[in-house]
Amino acid sequence: METTIELTASARLFAERAQLLPWLERLRLDEWVSKGDLIEIPAGNQAETFVVLARRIRMEKDGACTLTLLLDHPMRSAQA
Repeated sequence: METTIELTASARLFAERAQLLPWLERLRLDEWVSKGDLIEIPAGNQAETFVVLARRIRMEKDGACTLTLLLDHPMRSAQA
């Protein structure tokens, strides 16, 4: 299954300001990633942490499916 990443508005704003979008655009996650998982992105001498806030599976008319992982920052609780 193809996997894509989306960012919440706050995560996108933070990533743009911290110049992390190139890292996030190269990020390749797989189906094993779960809601609530933490994704650490290198940022200078530290790592910035994003959280998987939601998972969405979209089925196309041809039957192909895409798994979209919604990343958030700052970390907020991913309710089960």
